[in-house]
Amino acid sequence: MAEQSSTQKKNVRKWPIIILAVILIIAGTAYYFYKRYIAEDRWKPLLQQELKTLVLNATDSLYHIDYANFDLNVASGDATLTNFKLIPDTNIYNKLVALKKAPDNLFTLDVKKLSITGLQALKAYQEKILNIKNISIEKPNLTIVNKRYDFNDTVKVGKPKSPYELIKKTFKQLHIDSISLRDVSLNYVNKSNPVTKQTAIKNLDISIADIAIDSLAHQDPSRFYYTKGVEVMVHNYKIATPDSLYNAELNQISFSTVKRQIILDGVSFLPRYSRAAFYRKTGEPGDIFTMKFKQIAINDIDLQRFLRDQKLYAGTLDLNKANVEIYSNNRYKGPKSIKIGKDPHQALQKVALDMKLSRLNIRNTQITYLEADETSEQTGIILFKNTNGYILNVTNDADAKKLNPFMTAHISTGFMGAADLKVNFKFNLTAADGAFNYSGSLGKFDGRILDKLVKPLALVHVESADVERLTFNVNASNYYGKGHLEFYYKNLKIQLLKKKEGKAGLQKQGLISMLANDLVIEDNNPDKKGVFRPGPINLPRDPKVSFFSFLYKGLLDGLKPSVGFDKKTENKVNNAVTKVGNLLDKFSKFKADRKQKREERKKEKEAKKAAKEQEQKDNTSSQEQKGN
Repeated sequence: MAEQSSTQKKNVRKWPIIILAVILIIAGTAYYFYKRYIAEDRWKPLLQQELKTLVLNATDSLYHIDYANFDLNVASGDATLTNFKLIPDTNIYNKLVALKKAPDNLFTLDVKKLSITGLQALKAYQEKILNIKNISIEKPNLTIVNKRYDFNDTVKVGKPKSPYELIKKTFKQLHIDSISLRDVSLNYVNKSNPVTKQTAIKNLDISIADIAIDSLAHQDPSRFYYTKGVEVMVHNYKIATPDSLYNAELNQISFSTVKRQIILDGVSFLPRYSRAAFYRKTGEPGDIFTMKFKQIAINDIDLQRFLRDQKLYAGTLDLNKANVEIYSNNRYKGPKSIKIGKDPHQALQKVALDMKLSRLNIRNTQITYLEADETSEQTGIILFKNTNGYILNVTNDADAKKLNPFMTAHISTGFMGAADLKVNFKFNLTAADGAFNYSGSLGKFDGRILDKLVKPLALVHVESADVERLTFNVNASNYYGKGHLEFYYKNLKIQLLKKKEGKAGLQKQGLISMLANDLVIEDNNPDKKGVFRPGPINLPRDPKVSFFSFLYKGLLDGLKPSVGFDKKTENKVNNAVTKVGNLLDKFSKFKADRKQKREERKKEKEAKKAAKEQEQKDNTSSQEQKGN
């Protein structure tokens, strides 16, 4: 069955053969016809016609070629072709689709200049052996439109012609020392799914070494598609995301068929605007990502599958020394967008290139989550230092998901740089509701470090807390989070805070904090009697809350009952806080009234005193006038 499937799919391998064959046919027939018809000066029109005929025959009339000029130098063995185009015939393609014989890929190639050096014309003419020193291709622009058809998987359409079969009537052997392609533009359009996905790559340099085509070359196990190796290099690559909000920048990209590896050095994914300008641009609050990676390496790439099916299957992807920052601002007044369907495993399914990574390794990474709060007007911080771990079955490929629909992640990190945190994720890649599970454990630490998080976001100051350990297990989706949490701690004391208008910073709520510590918050878990309070989690998900915000809010939901602040107690506390607040308001009003009355009495007293003094002055003045 496997052998049959391989045979049935061979027609989709035509694209590298087509491109290579066109180059070879152009070079070979040029010299062959030049030598044959040089005396009669008839080679140019014959060459042009023969080139077009050979391409039509080699591609079953699916493609034709066009070019501006073809120059030959017999003495040096050099040739130059300008403005070359390989153009598909859509009418022929549609007929092939109707006949269930169409390939899965359709190509359009545009080359500014193609140069050939060191072509041995005499040997090509006399022995039918074509040797070429170098082929240089400038600014090739290749568009690949992929649409997979079921008949290519289920109907045997025959074995396509190999490169040797395409040239054997003209040459029995062909060898090229090297092919170099400079400033390549590649546009890949995937129409195999309901929503068309597109990926564009520009500024590529490609080097192909030692190409040999003859009757036995295909049996050489050291060769990859008749070559000894292909190297691809991109320098200082920069591209804006389709929404123009971010720039993706890379110092260097290198790809090797010999090593079956892609290495990306100096990778960064940066916002194009300041935070304020970013939100003005989007018109809504949300997450802003800033990511930098020293190196990303993709290893053990299945090159045959990539060329055959345009699917990226690889063994491992290594992320080394990354720095990731996620900033969220709920203070922004614009409308909040819906986050349903935008969790990481769901975003993966929208990547244009079908892919499967057996394992993604994370090494020496720092992750920072910041959330600006509307009430406190401050920013909460969660810091994960020295993060290491791995993710298994990273895929958006339908065939791979049928075999295994789950992507799992296993992460260890330094929570706030002070405690060991281990987290496991299990993502259902096929669930319509984006179902996933997250579980883990947090080691011993001084709870006062939580101030960076709970002070801005929960208006709570941790005065003391000796955290022994915390474990959690949550089933979640786009709509809810349900699970449980176990929180072991001692000596918990808190201070409740509030934001008072007109005053900088957060103000302490002394009396309410005292009531909370004495009557509500439990100092220890388990308590002095050994009774342990679990932390059930049952949190409906706000559709406008991001993935990372939802994760920690689910844990906060379980922390409340763990410290004695369950729903029942929360209602009592809210009522008590309201009553205390009313009493405080009344007391404050009473104090204000007393102060006002004191000021009024003082003013009356001062007015009487002033009137009496004025009366005395008037009497003195009157007596002085009578004396005179």
